[in-house]
Amino acid sequence: MNRLTRLSICVAASLVACTERTATPASGPADAGAPAAAVAPTQPVVPDSPPVAPGTTGSAVDLTDAGTGDAGAVAQAAGSTDCSAAKLKASTKAAPKPPLPPAVESMRTRIIAAARACDYTELGRLVDEKGKSVRFSFGPDEDAVTFWKQQEAKGEPTLARIVQVLELPYAQEGDLYYWPSVHITGLKTEKDVKMLAGVYPKATLESMRKEMGSYLGLRVGIDKDGDWQLAVAGD
Repeated sequence: MNRLTRLSICVAASLVACTERTATPASGPADAGAPAAAVAPTQPVVPDSPPVAPGTTGSAVDLTDAGTGDAGAVAQAAGSTDCSAAKLKASTKAAPKPPLPPAVESMRTRIIAAARACDYTELGRLVDEKGKSVRFSFGPDEDAVTFWKQQEAKGEPTLARIVQVLELPYAQEGDLYYWPSVHITGLKTEKDVKMLAGVYPKATLESMRKEMGSYLGLRVGIDKDGDWQLAVAGD
């Protein structure tokens, strides 16, 4: 075979090889130098969302890990710190006349503020501020705050009445200042009954006036040094 013939055979073989490579199926391995085909990114697996109740929008919220910053507000909205005095309207009554000694007026206003706030802790502190407990019952009870809590739980508006009488006119007897004044002066007239409207039912007040002429409802006493002496009802 001469040199020209061998050259012709080599050229023909090269053309056949090129044709075979071109006809290779696309599924075969790509040439090393060819750019890689774009591959769709793998999507994360998302669990199915819990079903939403009919008539609602959005998903349910798990409150088990909620912070406690609003716990006090929630409890108050639910009424867990409520008491009868919290339901009273803001007072529009003027300061007592004649003016009280500063120590007496200070104790009076602090009792009112603590009761309106249903702050039993502060009331307990005021009870013993001068080292003497308050007369609050004619029974064997030993703790004023516990007694008031029990009365409130029974539906007796004890704290409201403490606030209400302390905003009425007072009367002085010796070193003690008493609220309401009719505890000292007597429950004798229609005007006296009207003054106590809202503290007790009118029928109860009329019964006191007609049968005894005395006020036997809740009264509060503070001495000249600002010592809270009593908050008691009864004969």
